[in-house]
Amino acid sequence: MSIPALQSLQIQLHPADPVLAQHQARFNDLVRDVQHWRAALGDWEARLQRLRAAIEPLHRELDAAWRQWVFALDHASVQPEFTRAERQQLDEMIRDVAKALLAVGNDEGIAALLSRHGEDSPPVPSQALDAGAPGEQALEDQEQDQEQDWEQQASAAAARRQQHAAKRRAAAALKRRTQATQEVSQSVRAVYRRLASALHPDRERDVQERERKTALMQQANQAYDQGNLLALLELQLQAEQVDAGHLAAADRGRLQHYAQVLQEQLSELQSQTRRLEAQFRAATGLAPGSGMQPHKADRLISSQAQTLRGEVQILRRQIKSLLDVAATKGWLRAQRKR
Repeated sequence: MSIPALQSLQIQLHPADPVLAQHQARFNDLVRDVQHWRAALGDWEARLQRLRAAIEPLHRELDAAWRQWVFALDHASVQPEFTRAERQQLDEMIRDVAKALLAVGNDEGIAALLSRHGEDSPPVPSQALDAGAPGEQALEDQEQDQEQDWEQQASAAAARRQQHAAKRRAAAALKRRTQATQEVSQSVRAVYRRLASALHPDRERDVQERERKTALMQQANQAYDQGNLLALLELQLQAEQVDAGHLAAADRGRLQHYAQVLQEQLSELQSQTRRLEAQFRAATGLAPGSGMQPHKADRLISSQAQTLRGEVQILRRQIKSLLDVAATKGWLRAQRKR
């Protein structure tokens, strides 16, 4: 839901009361900051949608191309023209790509392919290697095992203490967040109730005014569901229940209370915006950070899409070239020289 004319919530500072003017100035700053971060959050939501729309289909296409490529390698590996060394080289490539594909998702065909091409056998247990060792060596190993067990128990106990302390801190933080959420909810609920009372359509006899209040009430319900105090204040202004003069006449306590609620909303907007930027950076392979400019994000989307399309085209050309034994032999020689 868009909020019209946030500037209408700007309060003219009271010249005769410096303390009240300070609360009014903080309220004005918070309104501007919330407006800024709400726009930033919307920008990152749009960028992630563009990224998913542009990149996810190409990733699926690339995975399918890799799958075709590894089966093309499998087909080439059984051709009689290849030497044993070349087949081993093909086997190694098949294993590497098959493992990567299985890391993306289960695929019975790829799993069977990996098994056929010499998947590594499990390592021999250390106990089997120690069989037949002298008794003295066995005693030394037992003492070493007991020492390691004691160290593990001590480490586990320390980890449990840290975990318990972390749970206490988390419980305290949760209690603080719950209290803050309850305070925010109470403020939003109080504004919503006043607004609902003023906008109740059954109390309005004029048909046009009843329709206007019904539309405003629908917006108020949506804003209440979102816990959006700013939207409710704006709707109060639209309903002529609260105008700029009434807002300017609010006392210090009321302004401070509104400022606390706005600060909570601002913190949540900042957290959500940074979380979305972190998702974007991770998806595009960038280092963690914040404050990326929109034009750079758009360039990254275009660049990554172009790179993925190029990789798909290369794989498709290689799939065709694997049908040519002589070309495949030359390609394998080139790979060995790297």
